[in-house]
Amino acid sequence: MSKIQSSFILIVTMSLLIACAPSRVIKPLAKGEQAVGANIGGPLIDFGGIPIFIPYTSAFYAKGLNDKTTAFGSIHLTASSFGVFQTDMGICRELWYNPKNKLGVSANPALNFALDRWEWKAKLWPQLDVNLHKEFGSNKLIYLGLCNWFELSRIRAHSEVQPKNWFMSPQVGFQYSPKKWTYGIESKWVAPGVNNQPNVVDYLGPNHKGAIGVYFQFIRRF
Repeated sequence: MSKIQSSFILIVTMSLLIACAPSRVIKPLAKGEQAVGANIGGPLIDFGGIPIFIPYTSAFYAKGLNDKTTAFGSIHLTASSFGVFQTDMGICRELWYNPKNKLGVSANPALNFALDRWEWKAKLWPQLDVNLHKEFGSNKLIYLGLCNWFELSRIRAHSEVQPKNWFMSPQVGFQYSPKKWTYGIESKWVAPGVNNQPNVVDYLGPNHKGAIGVYFQFIRRF
């Protein structure tokens, strides 16, 4: 395995902990409705004095099981191209919705799984996203939420003791949905309680805590 591959896998492993994808589904699909989507984006880093996001990509499929519950599954394309199979699978469940104000709350419980083909090491992370969303007109939606990652292992990289098992990341997003397409942007402050220095890369976060992430998403419903 080359140094580039080793470095990338290390970055992927670290970034799994601070979420490398936006919330998959904010408002459940109608019963029987399906969607495919893709996203690009990740934590911001300092690249030669220029702030850029790590260009992680993933694709997902979703289907409305009923009007309040949508199931989804994904594959992380960038990680796969470097020998790390990664997926997240879960549901979006509507917890509350006020049709008069077009205001609702949804939750995305999911499982994240990763397996590398070099040492065949596997990891599993439970995740829970909770979002408050507000619709404007017939095709615009904004949301505020919290992404929660749960680390099940007591040990982290280099055989060090894992000091935290619950990582919270506040997020905000906007979606525009003309006809069958949805275009979205999400930003989150990933792992705001974790020092980001020293590190393999220079993550950009307020007071050197966590990292600001930026994600772009494209979805086609059918």
